[in-house]
Amino acid sequence: MENKPLISFVIPAHNASQTVGWTVNSIISQCDDSKKIEIIIVENTSTDNTNEICEKFARENDNVSFYHSEKGVSNARNKGIAVAEGEWLFFIDADDYLLPDSIAHLLTDAQKMDDDLIIYNYQSGNSRIYLTDNYISFNEDNVLAIKEKMLKNPTKFMTVWGKLFRKSTVIENDVKFNPGLALSEDSDFIIQACEFIKKASIRSDFIYHYSINKDSTVHRVDGKKIVNYTKALEVSEKTILRQEPELSKAYNSYILMHLNLIMVHEIFAVQNGQSWFIKLKSLKSLVKSPVFARALNAIKIYECRSGRMIPILLLKLRLYNLTGILCKIRDYQNNAKAN
Repeated sequence: MENKPLISFVIPAHNASQTVGWTVNSIISQCDDSKKIEIIIVENTSTDNTNEICEKFARENDNVSFYHSEKGVSNARNKGIAVAEGEWLFFIDADDYLLPDSIAHLLTDAQKMDDDLIIYNYQSGNSRIYLTDNYISFNEDNVLAIKEKMLKNPTKFMTVWGKLFRKSTVIENDVKFNPGLALSEDSDFIIQACEFIKKASIRSDFIYHYSINKDSTVHRVDGKKIVNYTKALEVSEKTILRQEPELSKAYNSYILMHLNLIMVHEIFAVQNGQSWFIKLKSLKSLVKSPVFARALNAIKIYECRSGRMIPILLLKLRLYNLTGILCKIRDYQNNAKAN
């Protein structure tokens, strides 16, 4: 066991020639003892020179290994899980990087913590995202609280990066990324894992830098978000129904946050050239679909007081025009931030 690394860093890489070197170096440069970590790069159907760059890293570093997978980030991550030898899994995207001194914090926690999941603060672009100011621990008596918090705040919590997952919890319970999902594959993985997480913690250390990419799938108008998000929500709902009843209520909030995403980044996005009439028709059709209709009916008016819930409040009041105007404004604001 002494020869096994503590942490396996899993990096899916697709057409990442411009960034993957920075990602890998952000890990290598911080680790004095290379035997304590391993870096697993999994390339999936790249058409640039990602292969050559990753092969070079593997040749020159004993703790870097390079693999190939079928197309898709889920297949790449599943391959990484399958070959990982570390006690912990840490997923990092090939256009992101670790912040200075992160490895020291991660190794310390990996050695002393007996959690199934450890969550860290992170940086998104130039903004620091505070998940906690202090160390918070959850055991079997109160671990439900962090699961509910994550579901109610998916934008902040429901990504697989910036977290340590105990590998045995993942492997022994056959938790995997679903290659059939085009969106929310991160969230679905976490929802699966939550069924088996008995202990968790949130740390105040800033570990991860997320690189804002306005051309990502989430922010690009492609006409597929309604179908892809709906499918992902229906798949994850089956897992939720096997867990504590309280999570079903939290999952309604999770669904409605995705409804917000669809409205802002698809239906009423600035780049969407459809007429206002067609956009309103799409919205009215969307809120009648079973997964969204159930969540809208379940949430109470008084639960829609926060700023992010205002579009949901307007929908419950059937003020579709106002909903669309607000979502369009939010997309303008998002684009301004990205620029």
